[in-house]
Amino acid sequence: MSAGYGDDIGTARPTASDLTSALARGPVLGTFQVMPGPAVTETLVFAGAEVVCLDAEHAAFDMASLEHHVRAAQSVGGTVVIRVPEVGAVLSRSLDTGAAGVVVPRVETAAQARSAVAAVRFPPLGARGLGGGRAAAYGLELADYRSRANDSLLLVLMVETRTGLDNVEEIAAVDGVDVIFAGPVDLASSLGVAVGSDVHEAAVRRILDAGLAAGRHVGILCADAAEAARYAALGARLLMVSLDAAVLARAFSQQLRETRSALTDHPENRRSEQ
Repeated sequence: MSAGYGDDIGTARPTASDLTSALARGPVLGTFQVMPGPAVTETLVFAGAEVVCLDAEHAAFDMASLEHHVRAAQSVGGTVVIRVPEVGAVLSRSLDTGAAGVVVPRVETAAQARSAVAAVRFPPLGARGLGGGRAAAYGLELADYRSRANDSLLLVLMVETRTGLDNVEEIAAVDGVDVIFAGPVDLASSLGVAVGSDVHEAAVRRILDAGLAAGRHVGILCADAAEAARYAALGARLLMVSLDAAVLARAFSQQLRETRSALTDHPENRRSEQ
């Protein structure tokens, strides 16, 4: 392998898919995936992501492809959660793929939070139906899956609107919720303020504080390492750093700038310009 390929790639990968236990131990680092392709999922796991969130809210994933992405991550020791478009049957179907959890966007009321819990948890905690999907070994391990799913599957609720912010304490208090997750970009848009402004920072802090006060883990989308460290100091455990497409664009843009600079500075090229 040529020098420069894989020089900064981490080799440590998670060995378990129980994110609940991982979050209890300390911060969990991951990223959002918007570029469809199981190879992308594998690459993110190989690079060291402890969890990959497949973004079925915004990206071109369907249920059949989501299952392949989950399978790809698990084949190399990785963990996947799925961000669903909305509360509904898609929650149970997403978990049937074998994903370790689901992320519900734009939760604005305690009633919506309770609906999400009902869709994700089996009775008596919820109302999820049993199915012979991949998570239950296509029905061969149905009883075992049902017995452990309520405790092991992660339910993440995103608070990212003005209405959600107004109701965040009630949302966080709903039994069956594991993580309250701040969506900083949509939150800024909903509030009509800039990301990082005083109003925005106070809103993010309120979301994190509400989750912690209710005994939940809290998380947030971070732009970079410095932001992740800052929010971890405030108690955030689920730290999703950027997203695959943005990382690819920044890295390749930097690579091209460095290459153009090297070409310009190379003695042979300077002589050819004279």
